[in-house]
Amino acid sequence: MVTSFVIVRPEHLESIRKRLADVEGVNVISESDLLPIQDTLLSRPPEILVMHSAFATTSRGATLVSGLKARPNETGTAIRVFIEDDVKPLILSETALDPHDAMLETSRPLDRAGTRQAARYPMNRRDVAVNGEAGQLIDLSVSGAQVQSAMRLRPLKLARLVLPDATGDLRLQGTVAWAIAVPSGGAIQYRAGVEFVNPDKRMLTAFCERHGIAPDPTR
Repeated sequence: MVTSFVIVRPEHLESIRKRLADVEGVNVISESDLLPIQDTLLSRPPEILVMHSAFATTSRGATLVSGLKARPNETGTAIRVFIEDDVKPLILSETALDPHDAMLETSRPLDRAGTRQAARYPMNRRDVAVNGEAGQLIDLSVSGAQVQSAMRLRPLKLARLVLPDATGDLRLQGTVAWAIAVPSGGAIQYRAGVEFVNPDKRMLTAFCERHGIAPDPTR
């Protein structure tokens, strides 16, 4: 029985089908193949639906999402979009993870995809402790951070960060929004986006201004 649907760009169909070929219960389709099966998909909602970000913004994507939300299964459908690098889903390069884990860990909830709550400051890989383990701080804002660590980080799990600073360490708590495995010096590390819970925005703003590079704009 199909429990997960993955909707991809036509040019990535064969690559992702091959990547997920051994994952039980996953059906990979192109957006152009959706129409004939949409009624079936809505009548039997999957547990997980992952789509590429451009499709999520189309009228067909919006219709599908609203239909699934109107007729969910008993536990609801987790609707997610791929994290993409130059429109290529990062799952294509995720050889270190189990394919099912890669599908989940290289996607994020639709409701939070493409959003950025505050200016993000590049941090030149400053030291950071992630759940007590040494890591690198890639960028930081008053609402979240991107980190890299040898510790495996999983979406929706708790993350505690400690940012060393001469004025006093900054301690933060949040949840992992997304995570991917990346090669580093012959080993595998994990890069993740963390969304803070009740952060001290005043202290974060001061830290960003002291240590960050010119921020990119919000969007």
